[in-house]
Order: sequence, then C-alpha cells, then structure tokens
Amino acid sequence: MNLQEKREQLIAEGLCNHCLGRQFARLGTGLENYERGAILREKDKLTKEDFIRFNIPQSVSLGGDCFLCKGVFNNLDNYINLVITTLNDYQFNTMLIGTRPTQEMKKLERSIWDKYGDDYAEPLKSELNRLVGKEVEERLEVGVDYKNPEITAVIDIAQEDVKLQIKSLLIYGKYNKYSRELFQTEWSYLKDSIQEITEVPFIQYTEAEASKFHGAGREDADVRCFGKREFVLELVNPKKRKVNLTQLQKQLNQSQAKVEVFNLKITDREKIKELKEKRVDKTYRALVTLDQKTTQEELVTLEQIIGTIEQKTPQRVKKSRGNLVRKREIYKIEPELITKRKFELIIKAEAGAYIKELISSDEGRTTPSVAEILGCQAKCTKLDVIDIDN
Repeated sequence: MNLQEKREQLIAEGLCNHCLGRQFARLGTGLENYERGAILREKDKLTKEDFIRFNIPQSVSLGGDCFLCKGVFNNLDNYINLVITTLNDYQFNTMLIGTRPTQEMKKLERSIWDKYGDDYAEPLKSELNRLVGKEVEERLEVGVDYKNPEITAVIDIAQEDVKLQIKSLLIYGKYNKYSRELFQTEWSYLKDSIQEITEVPFIQYTEAEASKFHGAGREDADVRCFGKREFVLELVNPKKRKVNLTQLQKQLNQSQAKVEVFNLKITDREKIKELKEKRVDKTYRALVTLDQKTTQEELVTLEQIIGTIEQKTPQRVKKSRGNLVRKREIYKIEPELITKRKFELIIKAEAGAYIKELISSDEGRTTPSVAEILGCQAKCTKLDVIDIDN
C-alpha cells in the first residue's frame, strides 16, 4: 500500500486530525500530529516531502474527536490541570508524564495498525505524554528526565485521575551504635532499631511515607559499633526533596544517645548495590570469660588462630542460613588479661567471620577457636566493632 492509498483509506475510517496525523508521525520534523493530519487532508498528490510547515493550512487548530481517541485531545487542558493539581504538594526538579489509555483505545489502535501498518505511526499515549508533558514542564518550570525522573505522573484516561510514581530520596552516611539493645532494622516490638531512630527527623522533614534501611553488613543487637558502618536511608514517597543534611544530622545526634551518624549526603541506587556487594575487614574488641583460670602467657598461644579458620553455620542462625562450611581469614589476635578468668581480645578478621563462635567454638563448629586452644569453655560476654576498613 503506497502513501496515497494509505492516506485515503485512513481518512475514510473517520479519524480526526490528531489520529490521522499520528499514523504518519515519523514523516517530517517540527510538526504536531494534528498539523500532519491537516496536511494529509489538503494535499492532493501526497509525498513524504510534503510534511513541512509551509503546507499547514491556516485554519488548523489543536483538538479533535473520533472513534479512536474519544475526544481526549479536546480535554488536554483538563488533564494538564489535573496533573498540576496532583503535583502541588511535591518538591521536584525533574518529571515525566505517562498515560494509561482505555482498553478500548488500545484495541482500536492495534486494529488500525494491523490493517494499515505502523511503519510511520506513533502510539496515542506517546502523543498525549508529549503534549501534556510539554505544557506541565513550562508551567511548573521543571525539566523532563526520561530515564530517572524524580516524579512520574500517570494519567488514567478511564478513571480520569492521576497516579504518582515518586522516586525515593536516598541518603548515604555512616553510623556508630552505642547501645547493646538495638537491631539495625525494624525487627521486634521489644527493641528499638537504628532504622527507627534514624528515620524520625528525615520522615518528619520530607513527609515521606516510610523508610528502608540498607546497611553495609550488620552487627548483632547486643554488639556496639565504633567503626562508622556505611548505610543508605531510603525515604519512600517523599513530598520534600530539598533537605539540609547538616541540620538533620545535628538534630538526630543531639536527640538521643544510642546512634550517631556522620558524613550524610544524597546518593543513588548504585550506592546501595555497592554496599550490598562490599566485603570489608573489621577489627573487634571482645570481652571473654572462661570457666577456668588462665595467665597472660597462656593467652599468647591464641596467636595460633591467626590464619585460616573454618566455620560451620552457627547454630543461632542455622534456621535462616544454609548449613555451610565457610573459610575465613583471621589477621590479628591480641589478648590482654584482666582477671584470672577474664580477658580482652582484639581481633581483626575477614568480612563474614562469626566472632562469637570464634571464641566459643560453637560446640566444635568453628576451628580453631579460643575455647579449643585454651581447652576450656570460653564465652564472648561483650563485643564491639572498633574499626571497619571502609
């Protein structure tokens, strides 16, 4: 079917200028589809070169109504105002418009393409996105971002409303944890979490609906952290995006004594991926209690642990993790006797080492261990992360 024949048959279908011109949207530049539609009706002998501004009839105007579009182009102002009203409560610099046509529109559009081809065609929703988006961007003085907009407004033609898809606000930082009764993320109604403490000023300030906490590893609830562990706080569906991180950091740190945060800055999802994949060595300080007496000389023998250890999955986490044997490197062991049955132990270990089990042996599941070398029961009664090789 040549261009002339296609034009004649599409006109016979009763398409409005928008829907007619949209079937030839890839011909000519700097034209709107309703202008193409007017050219198609006016030119007797049509060629691809006829789609230029010089050929647009003076009487042509925006809008149109036919069986395919159901007059949606006559209601552009309504959709534009609806989008702007819906966006009123939100701060953003970049946006994108999306459209969800009715099922009937999609079915009719597909039947036109099946019958006449879609070589030059543009989808109806694409034209609506462009026309509405251009006007909204100009009125609100914001930019368009096709790959990663801060907010997407989706027009539902059937429901005559707008749904928003809001990009999370991601805040990177580091934390120290000074409590021995604190999970990293929301876990139990019996204990607080770093997430619940950290999110408070940020949710209040940004009016976000919720938060997600992404840590570069985690410590047990009863383990303190002085090594400044990296994290990303994800604020879900925030209304405000312009945040004074220096002020919020100060507010958070002064409002409580369990957690301290540092080096806050806005980040992206690549940082979350980086944190999840990152494996960093850590240095620990453990308080170890024995069931028999020992001496500083005997404690020196613990240096045998330096090197490769083997750890079966600890019994305390066996339900949630596979029962595997893991090899980990221990780089430093420095014991310091406190009393005859108690000593401090500085340990530098590879990422993923279970330190409590390195001390107790976990009934022989970790070897070598403090308990194995000293020949007695050993228990880690307190544990701190004192350095993280970030």
